[in-house]
Amino acid sequence: MKKIIVLGGVGAMATETTIDLVNTSDFDQITVADIDLEKVENLIAKLGDKRLTGVKINAESVADLAQLIKGYDVVANGLPRNYCENAIRAGIQAGVDMLDLISPHEETLTLDSEAQKAGVSIVGGVGITPGITNILAQLCVDRLDSVEQIDIDFAAFRSIAHSPGLLHVILWEFDPRTDNRFYYDDGNLVPNPPFSGARIVHFPDPIGAQTTYYVPHGESQTLSKNVKGVKKVYIRGCFPPRAMALVKTLYKYGIYTAEKSLYMGNQIIPLEFIKQYLLSVPEGNQTEVWGYSVQVEVIGTLRGHDVLCRFVTSHPPMEKWGGHRAYCKNVGIPLSIGAQMVAQGKAIKKGVDGIETMLPADEFVDELRKRDFVINESMDYL
Repeated sequence: MKKIIVLGGVGAMATETTIDLVNTSDFDQITVADIDLEKVENLIAKLGDKRLTGVKINAESVADLAQLIKGYDVVANGLPRNYCENAIRAGIQAGVDMLDLISPHEETLTLDSEAQKAGVSIVGGVGITPGITNILAQLCVDRLDSVEQIDIDFAAFRSIAHSPGLLHVILWEFDPRTDNRFYYDDGNLVPNPPFSGARIVHFPDPIGAQTTYYVPHGESQTLSKNVKGVKKVYIRGCFPPRAMALVKTLYKYGIYTAEKSLYMGNQIIPLEFIKQYLLSVPEGNQTEVWGYSVQVEVIGTLRGHDVLCRFVTSHPPMEKWGGHRAYCKNVGIPLSIGAQMVAQGKAIKKGVDGIETMLPADEFVDELRKRDFVINESMDYL
């Protein structure tokens, strides 16, 4: 009996993981674990698949997580970033292979040797960025004789406060206190302030030309480690202009780091008030376009020539891909694909690492295309 458990399986992103597992996988049991059991039961009733079962989760405890996942063939972890390390430690303790949406980063990569000793594969960052971006970078690397530089850019188009987790993500991306906003330059991970490294990228319509900035994603850390000979790795991103304008204002006016302020006799933390406000008003969950696009460019050599290998992604319009689900599918579906591949014994190695070294890139892209992802490739001589 082949079993999978999806942690945080009714979150905004992992709901799409659960749906894709129902639609495409051959698991005999699909367990959806979340703190909101009522929401789990509602999704199970909506999907109507007898393989589905629901359980409540305590992500605060490594021991509880390990007990919960023990006996499963694979874990698809859709929990927020602050629970990733707990989940990975639980996977090592329980001896269960795992994938997640967000890691690896400095803290979790240090668990590599423990995972190897436990004989488990922990595939970090199996969403779109990190995730699809790493896979596409690896495809470029596979096509070239040598690699000099990798540039990754993304446009994540959704409302600023579609969910508490997604609000946290965009605020964290540009928080001056976030300490792993790195690019890689000739042996060094170089930290950068918010809104630095600006460059204009022409994404497919309806997103179009956008300005991207350095962001604290894991690609700079894993690709610099895993791609032989690479000298530079850059990861930049953006959100809709309306959302970018707001977070830039928060940064410019010091609201990110503001201490408690006295307002009408009450002590408030400005940023916490703004979070609650955005989550409580309709404007926090409004945007014109729901969607995602990434561009991956790799500069290197091929048969003695300097070349640039480029991949650009798009997908069906939001009207055909379920409105806001057009964004969420880009993140949640890759986790389902990766989990199915791991369950089929296709993990390349044991330990904790980025997807580029853990799963076969060509096959992963084939699975994306089966699910209506559009992935265009070009090769230009420089």
